[in-house]
Amino acid sequence: MRSFSRLSIALIALASAACSGNPTNHAAEPAAASSTALVAKFDASAGELPEGLLFTDDYAYVGFAPTGRVARVDVESGRATTFAQLPAPVAGKGFVTGLAASPAGDVYAGLASFVPEVQAGIYRIERGTGEVSLFAKDEALPFPNGLAFDTNGALFATDSGTGSVFRVDARGRAERWANDATLLGDAKACDGAGPGFAIGANGIVVESDAVYVVNLDQATLLRIPRRQDGSAGPSEVIAGPDCETLGGADGLARAPDGTFVIAVNRQNKLVRVTPGGVVTTLAAGAPFDFPASVAYRKDTLFATNFALHNASAGLPSQPGLVRVAP
Repeated sequence: MRSFSRLSIALIALASAACSGNPTNHAAEPAAASSTALVAKFDASAGELPEGLLFTDDYAYVGFAPTGRVARVDVESGRATTFAQLPAPVAGKGFVTGLAASPAGDVYAGLASFVPEVQAGIYRIERGTGEVSLFAKDEALPFPNGLAFDTNGALFATDSGTGSVFRVDARGRAERWANDATLLGDAKACDGAGPGFAIGANGIVVESDAVYVVNLDQATLLRIPRRQDGSAGPSEVIAGPDCETLGGADGLARAPDGTFVIAVNRQNKLVRVTPGGVVTTLAAGAPFDFPASVAYRKDTLFATNFALHNASAGLPSQPGLVRVAP
């Protein structure tokens, strides 16, 4: 797919580094702001670039985009161990994205793939065994990204390529739930400051009355009502379009106080958005390195350092897991 060429080049470089085992030069960890700390560090030369993130009561789980490996992380010690291995993406033609846990505790992972050798879709990882199986696929779901369950066990997933939100039932049957212009990517938005190809609907939060989604290219936070019959209502813009504050909006979480937290990847910051659309910076700068996903463990916020830009350019990078004090 031609529109993904720049990302393909970046991930080819990363996959090559992981296979060759060539070391990457790491700068000394910069002084972190008092409210943030890098609690787990990963190895870019091994393809350990964490995109997706979820928490259980005991552990964090991260998905390494270039390799398909899902790791379990002890946030107290920073130690990471392999939990599961998804089908390995073809170098430069696929990557692992978002993670979510079902009410039963199984882990689900998005796998974007743009070649037939590896099936794009949403994969299920059994909680106890780490066994991986394909759960859901659709021809309009080549780029599943944000994943979230509702309280009834239905899985919602964004597709950043087709600008869609999918609803997937317990049997893995996927239906395109929402698809309109507000969810589409636009590579020319924000003066073309994005990755050079269109990325639309991204991070997602699912609640009983609405689904909330960020659009990376359009620099917006959207609310999509859930009608009584289960269908999607017309999307509403809560915040944006605002390239200065939301350009590069990636991961999304609902904070305990009812506000939203968004990881703005290319700006190395997290922002807070009130339900009324007021945007403020929550934390910025070091130790963030292309933050991609955000998630809460009780009242403490964490973010993955995807580190894509620096790692793919051969620059010192800090892939890891960042804790933000409440």
